[in-house]
Amino acid sequence: MAPPLQSDPVIAAYRQHVDLSLLRENLKLTPAQRLAKLQSALAFMAELRQAGGKAATSLPPPPQP
Repeated sequence: MAPPLQSDPVIAAYRQHVDLSLLRENLKLTPAQRLAKLQSALAFMAELRQAGGKAATSLPPPPQP
């Protein structure tokens, strides 16, 4: 039998910020469903980058002091 794991303070600090409900909900999905969610999120990020690039090029130059 393996000895009990000792508590690592670094891991304990990170664990308090992990939302276990999100992990559980994702694990209820099939791998194909999780992949579809990932692909959707990546497509959304690409749209945001494209929109950000367009917005940055359409801004007027900052005023000179």
